[in-house]
Order: sequence, then structure tokens, then C-alpha cells
Amino acid sequence: MDAVEAISVTDQISSRSRAPRKTVPSFRWLLPWLFVTPALFIYVVVVVYPMVVSVYLSFFRWDGVAPTKVFVGPQNYVALLSSDPVFWIALTNNAIWLVAALILPTSIGLALALILNSKFRGSRIFRTIFYIPAVLSLAVVGLIWTWMYQPTLGLMNQVLDLFGWKALERNWLGDPQVALYAVIIAAAWNATGLPMLLYLAGLQTVPMELLEAAKVEGAGPVRRFLYVTFPLLRETTLIVLAITAINSLKAYDIVYAMTYGGPANRTQVLGTWMYFQTYNYNTVGGGTAIAVVLFALTLIFAVPYLRLMVRNQ
Repeated sequence: MDAVEAISVTDQISSRSRAPRKTVPSFRWLLPWLFVTPALFIYVVVVVYPMVVSVYLSFFRWDGVAPTKVFVGPQNYVALLSSDPVFWIALTNNAIWLVAALILPTSIGLALALILNSKFRGSRIFRTIFYIPAVLSLAVVGLIWTWMYQPTLGLMNQVLDLFGWKALERNWLGDPQVALYAVIIAAAWNATGLPMLLYLAGLQTVPMELLEAAKVEGAGPVRRFLYVTFPLLRETTLIVLAITAINSLKAYDIVYAMTYGGPANRTQVLGTWMYFQTYNYNTVGGGTAIAVVLFALTLIFAVPYLRLMVRNQ
């Protein structure tokens, strides 16, 4: 009987162990959101909410002070396109700035990266020297180059006078024909450091075996760059171009610091004209309409850049 009872007790224990257990709901999926929520909240308050309010205000006529706003629909956008000549000057200047930014900082940054990627004495020091302008604020850069462009005592005219090229001397920031290009050169000096750094990182991933094989086959430095190095820098180049384009469309600080949009509005860009419309002329609707147009233009370059980043994850 003892053996039979022992078997029955064992059967009861095994049957209990096979009984389905009550599942306890798991909230582990909430854990990542707990970490993301503070940053997401700040992003919504600082970025998303002002964007939504800007789009909302662009459909109203408001001076920024009066308690009432007059709904005018798309009239602010129509006024920009039809009766605001400075808007078209600013848009054209942004296009010129964009082309110059895609050529000057990118090409100079690539050239510096190729030179500094070679192992020579002091290369790390030169990397730091060439990157220093990139860490300066654009207001400081504007102040430095304003001194350099000073007509009588500025470095630019002094150097031209030293070489006997007095005919080339200009009032660089006061001449409507050259003021914009003078500001673009100053901005390019500041913007070259980041492409140089990105290209340096990209060059570290180029396999030396391919370069050595091309050298053995008789390819010179130019051919090795065109057919081996540059194709392998394709993704780096796309990133550099996207970042440079987005930053060029957001140009504001250096123009404000160097020319204040002058002379005769010839250096106005969308960022500065948006500021003047909103705060100097108290036309908040017109200013926010410019901001929306600028945001739409930025998306043209931001969306492909984001897609590239997501694809590489």
C-alpha cells in the first residue's frame, strides 16, 4: 500500500506541475519609453511646438503685440511671391550661397583631408589648426572677417596693396557687387573644418590593399584617387553634401554680424529677411511665412539625408 500511495502522490504532484500557470502582464516594453520621454518632451516643446505655431501664424496678419489676429489665409504667401522684391533677392542669394557652399568647403575639405591623411610629421597639429575655425561661432567669425575686410586698415586691402594690386582693392562689405561673395568666403572658412573631418574619417576606411594593387598596375596618384579612393567615399560625400546644404540654407548669423543684410538689401538671405519681417517691421505673418518656405526648402535635402542614415543603421 505504501508503494501505491507513493505513486499516487507523485502523479498528483506531476499533474499540478503540468497545470497552466497564470501569466503576469509584462511592462518591459515601457522601459525604453521611460528613458526617451524626457528628451522627447524637450524636443516637442523646443522644436515641434514652435514649428506648428509658426505654420499657424503664417495664415494671420499680426504685429506680434496686439491681442487679436486677423485670419488672411494664404495671403502672406501670395504677398511674398508677388509684392516683396527683397524676398526674391534673399531667395536668389540663398541659391548662390548653396552652390558656393557645395563647392568651396567640400572641395577644400576633401583636399585638406587627402593631404593630412598622409603620415607626415606634425599632421595632427595641422588637423587641429585647420579645424579650429569650425568650433568658432559664426558671430565671432563675422567679427574677425569684418576687421579683415576693413577698407583702410583691413588685411585684405593691405595684402593687395603690398603686391601692387591696388586696382583690386574694394570696400568689400560696402560694395553691392561683391559684398555677398565676401560674406560667403568668410562662411566657407568656418565651414571647411567639418567636411575635412568627415573625409578624414572616410579615408580611414579605404583598404590599403586596393591602393597598393592600383599602384602596382601603374596607376598614378590622380588615377588612384579617381578610380579607387573617391568611389569608396561615396556615402561620406553624400553626408557632407547634405549637411553642407542644410547649413547653407540656415545662413543667418554671419550675414547679420557682417552686413546686417546690406548694402541695399543685397546680402539678405531668407534667415535674415525672416528676422527683419518679424521683429523690425512687426509683420509676424510674413516672417513666419518665410520660415515655412525655408523649412520646405530644407526638407529637400534633409529627407534624403535621413533616409541614408536610416538605411545605414
